[in-house]
Amino acid sequence: MKHSVKQTVLFLLLSFLTFNSFAWNRSIELGYGLSQDPNGSKYYNSGVMVSGNFYPIRHTPWTFWSLSGALGQWHTTAPQYKDLTTAALSLALRLYPFTTDHNYPVYMLASAGPALLSNKRFGVNSQAGIVTIQTNLGFGVELFPIDVNLRLEHFSNANLGSPNEGFNILYLLSFGYLFA
Repeated sequence: MKHSVKQTVLFLLLSFLTFNSFAWNRSIELGYGLSQDPNGSKYYNSGVMVSGNFYPIRHTPWTFWSLSGALGQWHTTAPQYKDLTTAALSLALRLYPFTTDHNYPVYMLASAGPALLSNKRFGVNSQAGIVTIQTNLGFGVELFPIDVNLRLEHFSNANLGSPNEGFNILYLLSFGYLFA
């Protein structure tokens, strides 16, 4: 009898450790980014972004689909149009390519969706309007309940209007909190 109780406790503990990567449905993250401007290499874009996964859509052993939102405050060293505020709603995907190690799951992330800009100009970059598309690509690790990721943040109108001088934050490091 003692042997089966130990096995049951061990099984439950291992099950928790195995499935803890999906013990969360929502997240909130705070990130800071900095990079050269793609259209003016002597200028730098930087800023902070608050983002989060707020509506889970589908979990599988390899993926997590959700709706996410982001608010950003960006600054450039260009001589004009120095500040920009952004708000975005995106379809987000986390892909877990290494399903054998669930204690600290490593993932790749991608998201895309409409964004609202406070101005259609940012530094030396111009968009056709204040509605554009925000995309993110990156990778991260979940140190449950903490999340750390590094991503590329890109704003552009996907050539749906002219001009389309998108802007990037190439190195956006975010720290987050994962919760149910």
